[in-house]
Amino acid sequence: MLYYRIPDVVTVTDDLTPGAASGSTQPSIDLSKYTLTSAAEVVHHLRGIVQQGQMVTVFSNKGKSFILTRILALDNVARTMVLDWGANEHANKLFLESERNIYVCSPAGVKTQFTTGQPRRISFQGGDAFEVELPEQVIKLQRREFFRIPTPIVNPVLCQFLDHPAGELSLPLADISLGGAALVLSTAQAAKFHVGDLYQVSIELKPFGVLQVQLEIRHLIPVQHKNGQESIRAGCCFANMNTPRETMVQRYVANLERERRALVR
Repeated sequence: MLYYRIPDVVTVTDDLTPGAASGSTQPSIDLSKYTLTSAAEVVHHLRGIVQQGQMVTVFSNKGKSFILTRILALDNVARTMVLDWGANEHANKLFLESERNIYVCSPAGVKTQFTTGQPRRISFQGGDAFEVELPEQVIKLQRREFFRIPTPIVNPVLCQFLDHPAGELSLPLADISLGGAALVLSTAQAAKFHVGDLYQVSIELKPFGVLQVQLEIRHLIPVQHKNGQESIRAGCCFANMNTPRETMVQRYVANLERERRALVR
């Protein structure tokens, strides 16, 4: 079984993903600048998630289980929200028993995270659903310097792991930013990685050169695709960047963005 770590104190790593506050070598961001505390602002942001039909990953049972769900409805008067019933009954049971749960999603590319207490099982529109109290605050992050851009699917950018215990591995990137990159793994591949692992990798960023850098695994999050299949997204941060490496990544990201804009004209 894969385990997904949830920090007791939420911080944000260089690639804008939740990480542990203790033991991290990465500088944390002052989250107060990015935290919505007004009840009206919180509801407004959550309504946007509802309207987009955004999938939300909910970590429960101290990070040992998760469900993929959607926010179905908000009640601003009762200060509650309704969540879709999960597909896995065992995970649903663990969620119902969990007193603290962390929600993560990225509506329109905006990294969103919030916490709620224990849910209740209710009947909603003829089916089972969860009801929870609205969160008191929501972390909402969108910073241009950490703008993520998807890497090509055809002729993918490969990340070569040079010192993995399983030997040399070559895995395609899903996206890249100045702060880090993401890999999409099968369940079997994800079993070879753990949060906190640090590897020496080589990433060819054509035509700008080869990025030789340390890559730290910051989270492993389940992803549900439109065809119903699931994979594991490995969010990673670059651990030893310097000015030449940052310049290479910036140039590569800018070039990908130019190519993407040219295609949609």
